[in-house]
Amino acid sequence: MNNIIGNNGEAQFANGQISRDLRVNSENLLERADSSEPLEALRGDSDEVIERRIELPYGPGRKSGSSGGSPSGGSRWYGRITKRSVLLMLLVLAVAAVFPFAWNYLQSYESTDDAQIDGHIDPLSSRINGTVIRVHAENNDRVKAGELLVEIDPRDYEVAVENAAANLAMVEQVVKAAQQNYDLSVANLAAAAATNEKAQMDVRRYRELLDQGVIARETNDQIVMTGKVDSAAVNSDRAAEAAAARVIGQAEAAVQAAQASLDQARLNLSYTKIYAPANGIVGRRTVELGSRIEPGQTLMFVTETDEIWVTADFKETQLARMHRGERVSVHVDTFGRDYQGYVRNLPGASGDRFSLLPAENATGNYVKVVQRLPVRIEFDAGQDPDHLLHPGMSVEPKVWLR
Repeated sequence: MNNIIGNNGEAQFANGQISRDLRVNSENLLERADSSEPLEALRGDSDEVIERRIELPYGPGRKSGSSGGSPSGGSRWYGRITKRSVLLMLLVLAVAAVFPFAWNYLQSYESTDDAQIDGHIDPLSSRINGTVIRVHAENNDRVKAGELLVEIDPRDYEVAVENAAANLAMVEQVVKAAQQNYDLSVANLAAAAATNEKAQMDVRRYRELLDQGVIARETNDQIVMTGKVDSAAVNSDRAAEAAAARVIGQAEAAVQAAQASLDQARLNLSYTKIYAPANGIVGRRTVELGSRIEPGQTLMFVTETDEIWVTADFKETQLARMHRGERVSVHVDTFGRDYQGYVRNLPGASGDRFSLLPAENATGNYVKVVQRLPVRIEFDAGQDPDHLLHPGMSVEPKVWLR
């Protein structure tokens, strides 16, 4: 029999008892049982009953008076509480206390990682054709507004300016000649008018003499014909005066055209020098020394550094409480720091409406997709004096809702 008899009469088995002790006790009992005096063997061992119990800190073998207590002794409930249970309860209480504040904080802002810095990227192109003789900027060079970047051979355009200037001088002389002709026609008209006035006075005087019978009718008819001729001469000179005035107008229009040609020639000459449109950084330079360029050909790009902003593509479900003017914290991944800004405006449509092939939901193949709308966020002034923020950098804006 492998069970050990305890002092309290209960059958107890030592969980930690080694197998060797169990085997020894069993063999001793079996040997005494097989002897000729089994009762004597049992009686002789009554005082030698081996009480092999291993006392466990929290086991049922503890006496009733021990700190752990035994089931029969009635152990206290707090004696069975472990440190793990206490830590778990403290953790639950801490989470319950912090949860309202954490929930309010999470509901006080909207953020997205689908955002980047944007800015104006100005393409530099030629307005005339010609041969490039100088290039003053390389890729990634910082340039200032008005700085000379590219020069085109100006000699052809200098000749065009001289030709236009000569043409202008010529038509100006035509205007002067027309003015002189007009002055002459005005003088002729005045002379014809004076002659006509004298002829008309003679016609009236000779008519009176004819009525008195002093002169012959042939003489009177001669005077009347002379008056008509002088009157027609006045009308002719008046028409010549009007024609001369129109010639002056045509000559003056020719002067204006010549002046416009001269101005265009000077503009073309000025286009032989291409300047930076704004402060920025040169990129994607494609022009080289000696290149033959055509009007509209892009030579390089200048990325403006003075005016940048953030384009944040928020989900449509995030825009319910977002308004213009709300404060924004912009975390820039490149530098690992936050910049301050504000919401400048909200978009007029989602991004797919401006795509080349927008989705047509009326075709029947419809899958609901949460749309994103680009929100423009402006930086507060003075946060980037060295112009370290560039378009294309990834950012994570956090819009603080009112």
